[in-house]
Amino acid sequence: MSLKVTQEKLPASRVGLQIEVSGEQSRQVYERTLTRLSREIRLPGFRPGKVPRPVLIQRIGEAALKANALEDLVQQSLEAAIAQESIPAIGNYKLSSEFEALVDNFQPGQPLSFEASVDVQPTATLTQYTGLTVEVEDVPFDANRVDSVLAEQQKQMATLVPVEGRNAAIGDVAVIDFQGILVESGEEIPGGSATDFQIEVEEDRFIPGFISGIVGMAIEETRTVDATFPETYGQEEVAGKAAQFTITLKELKTRDLPELDDAFAQEASEYETLEALKAALTERFQAEATNQVKANKRDAILTALADQLDVELPESLLQREISAMINETATRLSNQGMDVRKLFTEDVLERLRESSKDEAEQRLRRTIALGELAKVTETSVDDEAVAVRAAELLSNYPRPQEIDRDRLNTVVREELLEEKLVEWFEANNSVTLVTPKSEDAEVDASTATVETTATEASEDASAESKAKKGKKKA
Repeated sequence: MSLKVTQEKLPASRVGLQIEVSGEQSRQVYERTLTRLSREIRLPGFRPGKVPRPVLIQRIGEAALKANALEDLVQQSLEAAIAQESIPAIGNYKLSSEFEALVDNFQPGQPLSFEASVDVQPTATLTQYTGLTVEVEDVPFDANRVDSVLAEQQKQMATLVPVEGRNAAIGDVAVIDFQGILVESGEEIPGGSATDFQIEVEEDRFIPGFISGIVGMAIEETRTVDATFPETYGQEEVAGKAAQFTITLKELKTRDLPELDDAFAQEASEYETLEALKAALTERFQAEATNQVKANKRDAILTALADQLDVELPESLLQREISAMINETATRLSNQGMDVRKLFTEDVLERLRESSKDEAEQRLRRTIALGELAKVTETSVDDEAVAVRAAELLSNYPRPQEIDRDRLNTVVREELLEEKLVEWFEANNSVTLVTPKSEDAEVDASTATVETTATEASEDASAESKAKKGKKKA
């Protein structure tokens, strides 16, 4: 199909097309549409494909027949025009002309012109990729993390013993009954009451004012305590509102902590001595800090490259990236045992697509920027390196035969290429470590346990030692 095609560059990596179809081409498509419909439509007294033309036209209607033929003509002509002009189309085809007007003007055997547009592969340029200055947030190893984890495990292994002869204090464990109301309305707080509720008497527990009200209470004492829900509280109906709780202290306990010694290490982990446990934790946290710096460096470099990218992202690419992000989220939630079909309603999906736009755009810019850097630096990855890395990964899978090897090789090649490009960027630009702006960015060690971290730290321990001692749980 030879066509007369005029192109126009449009914003957001789109190309506008004015396509002129010859009279002969419009006649051929019309005839093929008639033949197709004659096979599809069942009329009493006629075999499929044998319906006379006048009967078929009367049955379908002239306007409907022309509309069917025009749909076929537009689709075929658009595909042919893209192929004829070697347009790097990637989707989001749109008919710019009014379809109803085209139907009215469509005469089989007569030339037809229409306008359409399509997204094309974006043209991208890195405005600068050498001589840049990039700051990377450092993650120094904090030796206090070891002490924090040990203290937390000490707490978990402690024995709760009744408190006698004193009132409640920070650090205790209290058993209480409580009932809460909203001060403004006097209504009971949904979920704001409990019986025999055990709570840590710690300042950061529960809502502001609640714990401070318990401090100083005696067993069997009842108090009325004022508290305020944070503005960011999860329940909107009580967020930011003043509350009043009636609290009765029924029991008071304190923790009898085990000694930090070799016996503690043996019970909490697979290590025989406290020093060995501390050394394993230190090694683990040092490795975590190193890996986090590496991740921060990668993120900073990719952001710097994306900032230097001159590109107009087409909508179809953006929507594909958003879909990929949603699929990743769905897979992750499904692996956690959640029913994704119930969770991802139409409303939720719509909100997800809207809220994911900025991140999707940044991901796309990074990917395209890496591709452009690979072009200008002529960086590539050889097949042997891909095979070696893929084999390493497969050795860690319990059922490697279930892995899609082609997909694995593609992912591995992308990862290796990214590693080489990040390394090249670091060698040709100024990449410096800077002190973290606040301690908020540091990892909170209090949520870790000796069992988890010590086990990970000891992955290189001998199989013989593991078989002999096993793993003791905290």
